[in-house]
Amino acid sequence: MKKLIVLTVVLMAGLKGLAQDKHFESCPLTVIEEGWKTKPIDNVINGSLGIMLESFDKTWPTWMMGEVRDAMEKGLSKVVLDEETDLTVTIDAKNGYVSVDDAGTDGEYMEACVWNRSNGHKLLAVRLGQPTDPYIDFVCFYDYDAQKKRLTPEPEILKGYRWVDRKNPYAQIYCNLPKVGKNVVVNVWGDDEPQKHTFTWDGMKPVYQKTEPLTWDDGLGEIIVNYKGTAPNVKDFTTALLSQNEMGEGWGSMKDCWKLYRNGMKLMPGCDLIVDAQNGYVGFTEDDGEDGRLAIECCYWNYADKKHKLVAVSNNFFENGRPVAGQFTGITFYIYDNATHKMKVAYGQDLGFEIDAPEMSHSTLYALPRQGKTIVCTFYTSVNRKEKRMTWNGSKFIPESK
Repeated sequence: MKKLIVLTVVLMAGLKGLAQDKHFESCPLTVIEEGWKTKPIDNVINGSLGIMLESFDKTWPTWMMGEVRDAMEKGLSKVVLDEETDLTVTIDAKNGYVSVDDAGTDGEYMEACVWNRSNGHKLLAVRLGQPTDPYIDFVCFYDYDAQKKRLTPEPEILKGYRWVDRKNPYAQIYCNLPKVGKNVVVNVWGDDEPQKHTFTWDGMKPVYQKTEPLTWDDGLGEIIVNYKGTAPNVKDFTTALLSQNEMGEGWGSMKDCWKLYRNGMKLMPGCDLIVDAQNGYVGFTEDDGEDGRLAIECCYWNYADKKHKLVAVSNNFFENGRPVAGQFTGITFYIYDNATHKMKVAYGQDLGFEIDAPEMSHSTLYALPRQGKTIVCTFYTSVNRKEKRMTWNGSKFIPESK
């Protein structure tokens, strides 16, 4: 595990090094999260977004803010730092908003915005985060007083909401600052259904207004697929899928190995990766050195309407050669839209993929085809096993019992 972490850090170091000429050191986000609350920032000469961000960056330096400052100094509204991951700096001076983010990798991200307060002051918000190792997402709120030329921390802005939810160790909270308008939207992922909490501007701060379930209209489950050429291939779909923040620990090994593969590096011992772009198939396996084995597959097929593609992903785990049902095992489908370049989760029953497991079955193995369009589902009981084959016909799955 330590080797994986070291290699992952090495892969990200080159990217983060892009901004290191701005600062000799970049402060860890975990340190900023705890330290900003009690440290005012003085000698802030005016309340422009650029000056306030410069002052914040001198106090709490990060490579991301360094890139933002560089773009602002050059008068640029957009800078693409990495085309492969779509890592982009966005400067929207008109709306008082900046950001650094990508297409959804495990990298760090930031955004910042400013509001005019009814008392003549300004409220600055700087959001910093990273999706994994460890997950962290927080917003630094500051009141700017032009007479004192000071940014004063206001850590209680969202009190009564964020700190209660953080008692749940499985909750992940993402506070989205407004690119336009003044509302703050906080998305929460936990044991229950995903929710969004809206905070509306009252002239002095964002105030809690309502809580709603996250829906498809909010982009829930939408995954952007970046690609070069006329159409995406299985490698593009795999990259997009592994960029998700909520995949869970069961996908950690494949995510790490996929980074190694894409950078032309050797995989970790016990891991194997098959990438068959011609047949639209990716297969990953990992042996834990004892009795466990992880197997993940990805493939896709065209829709008959020629406007969509169906992407299938299976996750199987074996102990002593027999499949075992776990938290992350199973099969998931996504529908890709050729026009929007996005894919969304699709429910199996809506695709005709309805599997009725026999009585007494304890696990199911989902085998995706390297060639063809037939998924083989094998149900295991304590005494035997039974197969069921499901074939994609361009619009739905047709069952064929065996």
